[in-house]
This record gives sequence, structure tokens and C-alpha cells, in this order.
Amino acid sequence: MSKTEIKAPMDSCTHCGSEKGYYTNDYVVGRTRHNHHFDGTEAENGEYYEHLKHKTGKVAYCKSCNKKLFNMEEVYGS
Repeated sequence: MSKTEIKAPMDSCTHCGSEKGYYTNDYVVGRTRHNHHFDGTEAENGEYYEHLKHKTGKVAYCKSCNKKLFNMEEVYGS
């Protein structure tokens, strides 16, 4: 299972009952380029995120009430 295809261990928030989903506080570090044309329009930036280091947060929170739902280890398996 990839990190983009993850099944939560619940179908709704145990605090507020929302079914909107959850989020993690992820961390991104690095430097990138934002390309522009001389006329002010944005140029191709397809590689904008490729050279950054990404770290997924360890805790999932409800998108509606922001309360802690579960540890991501439960989804990824340590």
C-alpha cells in the first residue's frame, strides 16, 4: 500500500462524527525554484517539489474538529 492509498482505521471521527476525513501535519525542508516568464506569467514548474525532503506527521487529526484520531503507525504498520 503506498502512502497515497491509505485506509484509516475508522469511517468517521470518534469525537464529532464528521466523515470529511483527516489530515497529518507534514514537514517539508529544502530549496526550490519558482520559474516565471519575463512577461510575468508563470513558467513550467513541474519539478517544484521534487528536490524537497518530505516527512509525514505521526498523528492524524479530524479535518472538522482538529482532535487527534489515531497514530499513523496504525495505518502504515510501524
